[in-house]
Amino acid sequence: MNSMFKYIPLGLRPLIFLIGALGFLFPNTSETTFLFCLKPSVEPLVISRSSSDQVLTDNNELNEFFVSNGIVNIEEWIPNATEQDRDGDIYLNRIYRAYISNDSRLSVDYLISNLNNFSFIKYAENEFIRKPKYMPNDPMSNTQCSLNSVKATSAWDFWDIPNGLIPDGSEVLLASVDTGVDYTHPDIQGNSWINQAEIPEWMSETGLDSNGDGIVGASEVVEWMVNNNTGDLNGDGVVNLRDAVSDGSPFEDFEDNDGNGYTDDLLGWDCSGYYGTDDNDPFPKEGVADNSTWAHGTHVAGILAATTDNGQGMASTSYNGKFISVKGSRENQSGEPGINDGYAGITYAAKAGYYSGTFTIINNSWGGGGYSASENSVINNAFNTYGAIIVCAAGNGDDNTGGQEYGSHYPSSYENSTSVCAMGCSYAWGNWATYHYTVDLAAPGENIHSAIIGTGYEAWDGSSMASPNAASCMGLLKSYYPNWTNQQILDRIYSSADRKVYDVNPEYETCNGNSGEDCFGHGMVDVYKAIGMDFSPNVYIDSSYVDVVSDDDGVLNPGETANFVVSLYNEQGWVDANAVIASLSTDNEFVTIINSISTYGSLSSGGVSYPTGDLFQIQLADDIALGDIDFNIDIVAVGSGGYQYTNTLEVTLNVSLFQSGYPFDTNSEIKSSPLVLDLDNDGMKEIVFADYNGDVRIIKDGVEINNGIFPYETGNQVWGAISSADMDLDGIVDFVVTSKSKYIYIFDINGLKSSYNANRYLIGTPVIGNLDSDPELEVVVGGYSGSTSSNPLFVINADGSDVDGFPYIVGEKVKAGVAVFDMDDNGIDDIVFGTDSDNIYVLLDDGTIAYNFPIDLGDKIQSEPAIYDTGSEKIILTGCKNNNFYAINYNDGSLRFTIPTGDDIFTSPSFNDNNIYFGSDDGNVYAVDINGNLLDGYPLSVSSAIVGSIVFYDITNDGFFDMVFGTSSGEVFAYDSNLSLLNHFPINYQFPLSSSTQIVDIDSDDDMEIIAGTSGDLIVIDYKNVISDEDEPAWSLFKGDWKRSGYYLSEGSSFGDCGSPQLGDTNCDQIINVIDVISIMNMILGDSSQYSEYELWSADLNGDGIVDIFDIITIVSIILDN
Repeated sequence: MNSMFKYIPLGLRPLIFLIGALGFLFPNTSETTFLFCLKPSVEPLVISRSSSDQVLTDNNELNEFFVSNGIVNIEEWIPNATEQDRDGDIYLNRIYRAYISNDSRLSVDYLISNLNNFSFIKYAENEFIRKPKYMPNDPMSNTQCSLNSVKATSAWDFWDIPNGLIPDGSEVLLASVDTGVDYTHPDIQGNSWINQAEIPEWMSETGLDSNGDGIVGASEVVEWMVNNNTGDLNGDGVVNLRDAVSDGSPFEDFEDNDGNGYTDDLLGWDCSGYYGTDDNDPFPKEGVADNSTWAHGTHVAGILAATTDNGQGMASTSYNGKFISVKGSRENQSGEPGINDGYAGITYAAKAGYYSGTFTIINNSWGGGGYSASENSVINNAFNTYGAIIVCAAGNGDDNTGGQEYGSHYPSSYENSTSVCAMGCSYAWGNWATYHYTVDLAAPGENIHSAIIGTGYEAWDGSSMASPNAASCMGLLKSYYPNWTNQQILDRIYSSADRKVYDVNPEYETCNGNSGEDCFGHGMVDVYKAIGMDFSPNVYIDSSYVDVVSDDDGVLNPGETANFVVSLYNEQGWVDANAVIASLSTDNEFVTIINSISTYGSLSSGGVSYPTGDLFQIQLADDIALGDIDFNIDIVAVGSGGYQYTNTLEVTLNVSLFQSGYPFDTNSEIKSSPLVLDLDNDGMKEIVFADYNGDVRIIKDGVEINNGIFPYETGNQVWGAISSADMDLDGIVDFVVTSKSKYIYIFDINGLKSSYNANRYLIGTPVIGNLDSDPELEVVVGGYSGSTSSNPLFVINADGSDVDGFPYIVGEKVKAGVAVFDMDDNGIDDIVFGTDSDNIYVLLDDGTIAYNFPIDLGDKIQSEPAIYDTGSEKIILTGCKNNNFYAINYNDGSLRFTIPTGDDIFTSPSFNDNNIYFGSDDGNVYAVDINGNLLDGYPLSVSSAIVGSIVFYDITNDGFFDMVFGTSSGEVFAYDSNLSLLNHFPINYQFPLSSSTQIVDIDSDDDMEIIAGTSGDLIVIDYKNVISDEDEPAWSLFKGDWKRSGYYLSEGSSFGDCGSPQLGDTNCDQIINVIDVISIMNMILGDSSQYSEYELWSADLNGDGIVDIFDIITIVSIILDN
């Protein structure tokens, strides 16, 4: 035990009594009573009263002290204590409680100090007010997590309960010293202790022991009274166990038949009565609420020894142990009851077990601050004289704040007391209870389900619930080892406790910075190990993984066959396991187990073993549901002395479409659509993303780069998508990030190339285009803060310098990204954007606003616009916060069509097969043709807001584009061209999607992946279907391409299939290099009619309408300069 008083010699204890005298240190001392103890050489007092009702004793000095100091009454503190009840030279039958007159002006401390001056007084001290330690919780709880936490369900398997071999609880006595117990509750009555020695002898001839096992149980007592028509003796309307201790009961013969000092204590004792008078009925105060604090003792008793396996509400770890009801709360109290006579109750409970030929495990779910020599002597007497175990609640933390508290607590901190602190069932510390180096054990004390007065149940929190959980474990241990002493029980409980509490809460191993160590004691009580560690191994799963036969990604997909590799661990502190065999099974009808047996040989204590022969092998059906598959692994082995060990372990395998290594926990939201490109030309694609913390991060081959350059901290949130192109034509791909830090950042794989201070929040997507007359590319973004009248559009070069004519003052906030396209057909991109002032603009490359623009759409435009080039006309498309989607003809600014929806539209438009797609916050996907006519099957309802953009790709390789999008509720949808959901979709994820889905072959394995950011991580879904042409044109990325240009070229447009046209980039791979030089040379030397309009346009770098040697000179100069 960790008691702070363990090493204090008896001779020094009088010095400690001074602590008790300093009552002002402790707020929970009585102001109307105190205790005093006579020296052992002085005979116990003879107490009487004078004719004037003044208390008198046979000690005249005391009588004078009582009269002069307003002492109106004294009583034995431990009634029925005898000369045998002592702790060293402290005799419990010489400790008295003194009552002070209400009219007295003398303080308790003054009286204690004066009384300590008498030569026959051993000590006088404060009496501390002790309170039950619980907090009501959810009354509808129907779980008992504590049974699994203390491993009771496993420990029960040491008996053969299904075949009738159950724990023998006849000698397991568990006392609830508390507010009284409703021992008639139907779920605990059967396990109420019956004092065999107090049953009148004549009743043995009446068939009382109806099952003939030699022990009269509580149920037999009730059955006898019903069969013999004794009647409802207490008039409560029912014949039950309480009638056995009511006036007129045949079980009362007014004799102390067992000689323990208590008359007719058939099922327990009431040490308090109404005013403090003892009786033999420990039932709680009547007329109170069933779930009031008066139910505290009943709740404790249920945890200690509820009848198990009876088909009713709850079970107890002790299984078949017997609870002794002991009441220590006086019924004359108003409000929340305290424990007035708890130490008298401890003494009774200790004697009850001793005189029954065994010993009692006494639970005390109450206490408070302040050391008392009298109290400690009671604990020591119960432990040493009567062999009892005293289990106590460690405390419920700081009563004022409700938070945790480091401190001693009594009686739990006394020598020979087992102090139990309250934990969560999963070993988590709730930060509300008391911890201290005097704590001996931890046990579940949160949401503990148990009985209350009447027939009901409630779940309560408190160290009050933790201590009976530990005590009940001790009871089960005593069932298995009935001849063990109290010290042997405690030694085993302590040595087998689970120190995982310190793995989960490591700071409390060193007492959270306070003095001492192991402030949760030896650990969480583990009754399974306590019973079995001498003869049984304890085998469980150390690790498991799947080795997929059809691929090597380590992710189990529908339709795959896999080896299931399981390693086993035999816990340290248990015996060796020999001849270990494991058998795999599942109830899932979509799983075929090809090989169900693995052998492991011997497994030493603390050792790990892998299969020595064949591995488990399973095959999944193609149509198996995504998610966890539950398996059982049945273990058989041989322990010490031939013990046949069996155990069933549960394990799950996850069936998933996620790419190996994903979801990738980013610990932050990702609003910005990621970038997936081979940035360093090594044949492996990198994933670039920016999180809501403002960090720019790169994942390569499933591992985040952390090289001193990346992650790069921008200092504020990143909202817009990341864009990319070889802006300066140096052969290395650049990427651009904008941040609320008010900067534009331009990177390549080697780090930051340039930055630009816009002095404005930059929230929209940076868009890359050719916005001036040189071949290099530029980036454009709008400002969203500062004075509205001065808000500009920024266009900068790759080196961070302004393009001529920029910043361009718009005078309106631009929240969303822009779209860029050559609207006036002069070879230079123009800018289309919307504002918070409800306007849609077209800014031409000469710095003028296009004719007929801006156009007022009636509400904020916070959707990134898109441009549809049909070949004969250009159409501007955008959503609006007035719930409408607009199509505007560029040539004259006329409204082409409007699509009303049920909510705001923030998605950027998408395109497929010359049709237009967008999503709304009303939970619908809309699809229209070029004239605004809804396509068949649309709007398509998915019930949650669409996020980012809708993307398309033929991921099923059937020749038709499939549609993919995500929602704010965390779903990823995938439909085929007939609007049928693809198999296993939608995929429901735990976090809402916060960036657009995109379809990319991330790992170059010839199938496509779906990537998106969520509110907590980055997800990649691996759609395992080989594609025939990765380069087929599709709107598979947010805004159509990595430049985030936002334009779509219909099949009739001049640029055909190239989604990102750029002068010099003849093969549309977004990089100008020697391949493009060769292509232009072939055009010059060959037949130009064999080349597409786009190829001819991109080859004419000087714009003279002829592809010739001058274009070769221009492109070579571009490459060499960079």
